[in-house]
Parts: sequence; C-alpha cells; structure tokens
Amino acid sequence: MKKFNILLATALLSTASFVGCEKQVFEEPYSSLSPADVFSTPERIDKAAVGMYDALQNAEWFGGRVLIYADIRGIDCGVPSYFGDLPRFNDLTSRNGTVSSAWTAAYRTINEANLFLKNLAANPGVAKPENEKKYVAEAKFIRALNYFYAVNLWAQPYKFTPDASHLGVPLVLTASDAPFAPENQVARNTVKEVYDQIIKDLTEAAQDLPVAPETRSINSVGRATQGAAQALLARVYLYMQDYNKALEYANKVIASNKYALNETPEVTFREYTTLESIFSVAHNGGDNPNTNNALGQHYAPEKRADIAISPEYVNLMEATDLRRKNLIVEDDQLFYTRKYTGVQDWAPVLRYSEVLLIKAEALANLASSVSQEALDLVNTVRERSNATPVTATSKAELIEKILTERRIELAFEGHGIFEFLRTGRNIPAHATVNEQPFGSDYVVLPIPFTDIQRNPNLQQNKGY
Repeated sequence: MKKFNILLATALLSTASFVGCEKQVFEEPYSSLSPADVFSTPERIDKAAVGMYDALQNAEWFGGRVLIYADIRGIDCGVPSYFGDLPRFNDLTSRNGTVSSAWTAAYRTINEANLFLKNLAANPGVAKPENEKKYVAEAKFIRALNYFYAVNLWAQPYKFTPDASHLGVPLVLTASDAPFAPENQVARNTVKEVYDQIIKDLTEAAQDLPVAPETRSINSVGRATQGAAQALLARVYLYMQDYNKALEYANKVIASNKYALNETPEVTFREYTTLESIFSVAHNGGDNPNTNNALGQHYAPEKRADIAISPEYVNLMEATDLRRKNLIVEDDQLFYTRKYTGVQDWAPVLRYSEVLLIKAEALANLASSVSQEALDLVNTVRERSNATPVTATSKAELIEKILTERRIELAFEGHGIFEFLRTGRNIPAHATVNEQPFGSDYVVLPIPFTDIQRNPNLQQNKGY
C-alpha cells in the first residue's frame, strides 16, 4: 500500500504531538507530550485513544459540518447563503475555502488515527493485550468512517462505473516521518480500493470492539462499539448495492438486541445515550465546534438560523406525524428542524432507525415482488412517529416508499445528496438550483486547488 502523504501542510499541525482541548467531553487527554511519553503507560495510552475522538470533533468535519455539507447539497435545506457556493453546484470552484477546510479536516482526522496506530505498534506490550486490540479497532473504525464520507463527497458513487474503477480519494494508511518527500505525493485511489479498505477496517474492527452495554454512556455511544462497526458496514454495502451483505450486517445489529427505537423521535436528539443511538460524535458546552460551526448554531432559529428547511420536506409528513409536530418549528414564515438546538448537540452518525430501513431496502431489492417484511419494517419506523402505515402494490412502489421514509426519518443527519447519488437518481431542481442529472461533474466536490498545486499526482475531478 502507498505510504503516507498528509496532502496539506496544515494537516500536520494537529498531529506533531497528541494535543487535547482544555475541556473535554471525555476525560481530558494529555497535552503536548512526545509520543514516547504518551505511549509509556497504559493510562496514557488510553488518553491518547481518547485523543482520536477529540480529533473527530474537528469543527470543519465531524463537529457537524460534514453532515451539513451532504445535506445542503441535497434538496431539503433550500440554498443557505452562509455556505457560499457549496450548495450551488455549477458555481463551485476548486478555490472554495470551505471545501479546502473540509478536505484538510478529513485528512487531519485520518492522520490522527494513523499516528495512533503507528505509535501503539512502536510500543508493544505497554497496554493490556485486550485494550490494545480495542484501541486498534477504534482507530480503524475512525479511519473507515472518515473515508466513507470523504469518498462520497469527493467522488462519484460506487456504481458510477461497473467495477467502481473511477477515481476516489487518496488512501493514506500510515504516518510517515517525511510526509512531503516526493515519493509520498500519492495519487488518488479508485473508489473500489477505498471501499475495500473501509470494509477491511470495519470488518477487523468489529471483531475487537466492545459490545454496547445495557446501560449506555458516552463511552458506548461516543466511542466505537461492535454494533457501530456493523451498522456502518450495513450502510457501506447498501451504497455498493450489495443487498445480501447489507442485509447480513443489518441483521447482526438487530439480532444483538442491544438497540431499540425510542418511544418518540425527538428523544434521540435530547438524550444522547439512549438505545437508539449507535454512534454519535459527542460534544458539550465547553468542548464543541463553536458558534460558527455547531449543528445547533446553523439549524436553530433562535441561534444563527443559517439553514431553513424546505416546505416540500415538511409536506412529506402528516400533521399528526411526531417528526413534524415535535421536530419542526415555523418561525417568521420559515421552517426549521428541531433536531439541533445549541452548540452542545451531538452529531448523530448511526441510529437504529437507519438500520431498520437498511434492512427494509435490502429486502425490497432482493425480493421478486412486494416484501411484506420490508413493508413491516418501514411501518415500524412510521408507527413510532404516529404516521399512517404505508402500503405498496409493486416492488418499485415499495422501494420508492422506503426511500421517502429514509428522507423523512434521516433528514439533516448527513444523508442528503448521498441518497440521490447512491441510487442513481437526478438531483431535482430546488430553490435557485437547477436539476443535476446523475453523472453530472458538479455533484462531487472539487479537490482543493492548493493540493493540486502541491501534489502533481493528485488529479482534479472532471469539470473543475
């Protein structure tokens, strides 16, 4: 595998040493210690592992922004002006600062996981063997999670070519002592190679990650578990349209009996460690993406209110649907989601309702006609929200109902544009944005201009 290239000079700044913020949602990791010091005791290694989650909180990435970027390029967030050209496909250029910051943040987080793995391997036997396996698994989960979002933002979907041989993103799997050496100016891997690595990391991680306990805490929702790796694998295989494997991993999560829907949909977004939350990026009042980047700051009408949601989305639901009654508010003739209300809101990544809908979609696609089990799963999610059960008279109608239910249930959680790309659909015209046909050059983000300039082997996306 190609060696490490950090891709951007700024990405090195956070990983020269293991640095933590002053206030942490987990126990505070050590700050400004050399790797030799950090990996000298079991206790310090544990805090270094926490540091990977601190890196995951990056304000330009999994602090919540990566979810926003996927959603404002979908159809349910209007065209928020705060994010400049990002929601306006044809106007976006490779010099866009928001795109550049996101790219840097993604690889900075990946590098944190790689650096942890490198230093842990260089200090064998310091951590307890069972803990060492868990730490390695956590690093692989974090790396896979970041690559999943990166490859889906900066590359066309898996099925864009029959063998997924089109350009993905560079795979960086080791931390180098000389990241700027010419031999480390790596090219982009194919989408298939990126997905293969994601699957490898998650499959290995699932073997050594802990099973979520009956009583949840930040350590079983804000840190990776076996269920989180399996749920992400189910999503990955769904994006690949490998419905048998998507069904297999969704069933693993369901059969574990560790997860359940909350009684009402808003509970998940007020109480972060319920049985419905499989994995979230944790925040609190003193350790969060700040007032310019937090989900609640962008979405809440009493905060920045940068993102109003479309009336078309609201009208997908009946007046009695609790997702409309309890999770949508009208303010000054505009609609806003109530999933997020402040800087302390966790960024939801994997929820149990998504797993049920993954299973439903897999079953629906595998069946020759209408799958009653798939229909029942959709209605399980709907009935939790007091929504009228749906029916279907054909396989195509059932799949359409499932995709609509995903749109309703998972809105504003980072699925927006991905739902159209993975299913080969055009992105409809909305607000001031023209329709984007499937395969349009502009449905993927540009590789930042500065990186193209620094690395002659890094090929730009078509059209930029």
